[in-house]
Amino acid sequence: MPLIAKGVYADCGDMAFEIETTYYLNFQILSSLVSLERLDLYDDRFWWENRFQYYHYYCDHLLFSIGQISNRFIITSRDRNHTIKERKRFNSTNYQFVEHVFPILSDKRARNMMEHIDEHNQSIIESHHGVGGFNLIDTETDSDLANDLRSRRDTHPYTLDLVRRELLLRWKNDDVTISLEKLRDELLALQSNVKSFAKIISGF
Repeated sequence: MPLIAKGVYADCGDMAFEIETTYYLNFQILSSLVSLERLDLYDDRFWWENRFQYYHYYCDHLLFSIGQISNRFIITSRDRNHTIKERKRFNSTNYQFVEHVFPILSDKRARNMMEHIDEHNQSIIESHHGVGGFNLIDTETDSDLANDLRSRRDTHPYTLDLVRRELLLRWKNDDVTISLEKLRDELLALQSNVKSFAKIISGF
């Protein structure tokens, strides 16, 4: 059962679900924040062969984690089971998750793009005779190439722009731009909500 009112909770046998959801939301939020930090601090001590692989890994990990967070709240056409829909509604109440407050975390297109990148690349190869895949814009990137990556997302559907601190994505025919700073703000706000709810159920 969700919160009856802010700070008022009654266990109706759902606490096991709520404890599990609280743990996994907190874990995926922390995972996202770690990935964001890694995008700020390039570290060549790992096994990566170049910096592109390093940034690609943490971008993939970030998109996976925010997709896992979204899955706990956003009802989609695939959610035909009434119990799953009801659980997501309870989650939205318990953790004060409202789409207009968390627009980036509510948008599933970013995770969908990453999950289906192979299909996108196949389409790009067939239509444009080139490979899109993951791209990186940093201070070393030629300005013409940077402009091309920013403006031609149909052929470059997955770009990390470290200069503007954005992820530039393409899902189907939609351009999706994620501000890393705004994403961090959303994650920290949701983390605060999750921890507040955790205190309520731990003291019940």
